[in-house]
Formats: sequence, structure tokens, C-alpha cells
Amino acid sequence: MCQENHNQEDDYKVYFEERKSLIQALAEETHKFDRTILTLAAGAFGFSLAFIKDIVPNIKPGTLFWLLMSWIGFGLSLLSTLISFLTSQRACRRQIEILEKVIFEKRERETEKNRAAVWTERLNIFSIIVFILGIIFLALFVSFNLTK
Repeated sequence: MCQENHNQEDDYKVYFEERKSLIQALAEETHKFDRTILTLAAGAFGFSLAFIKDIVPNIKPGTLFWLLMSWIGFGLSLLSTLISFLTSQRACRRQIEILEKVIFEKRERETEKNRAAVWTERLNIFSIIVFILGIIFLALFVSFNLTK
């Protein structure tokens, strides 16, 4: 029986170490995602400005809509990513509160909600979607203006 408890303690140690490393990896990947979206959206926005100035001095009628839609997509992507920084901070603070209630007040974890974490995930998904739409709209604008 004593050996069984010792093995269970070892299992818990392994579990917590693995969990800790996975949480660190998740935090790093989240940081990389945010940085990548910000870089790509800002770069695509900058590219579209340079494209207009240098390559398409005379925009074909009716194509400006696609450019404006791409700018809206990139702008919304940047904005939602920036807002997700705030909701992510709030989610971390809320998770600490939940953990303290579970540990110190012996509450059930399932009764405590972390809405900020849900909103952070939604904002990140939205950021990806509008970024992709921005790329599509920019590609349409470019293709319409490069064809004769």
C-alpha cells in the first residue's frame, strides 16, 4: 500500500511538471501568434499602400472598394489582436481568482467561469478571419488592377 501511494505521488509530480511545461509552451505560442498577426496585418497594410503608390498610379474604376475592404480587414485584425491583449490579461487575473477560490474556499472549479478567456479566444479567431479576408480583398484589388 505504501508503495502504491509513493507511485501515485510520483505520478502527480510527473503530471504537474508536464502540465507546467505545457502551460509555458501555450504562453509562448500565444505570444508568437499575436506577434505574427500584428506583423502580417501591419505588413500587408503597408504593402498595399506601397502597391498603390508605386505600381498602380491609376486605379481602375470600381476596384477601390476591394482595397478599402482589405484595409478594413487588416485594421480589424490589428484592433482585435490588440484588444485580445487586454482580455488575455483579464483572463489571467480571473484564472488566479478562480484558482484561489478552488484552493482556499474549496469551491468547485466548474462553478467559476472565465469569460475573459472565452473572449480572448473569440478575438483571436476573429483576427485570423478578418486578416484572411483582408488578404483576399487585397488580392482581388491587385488582380483587377494588373489585368488589362
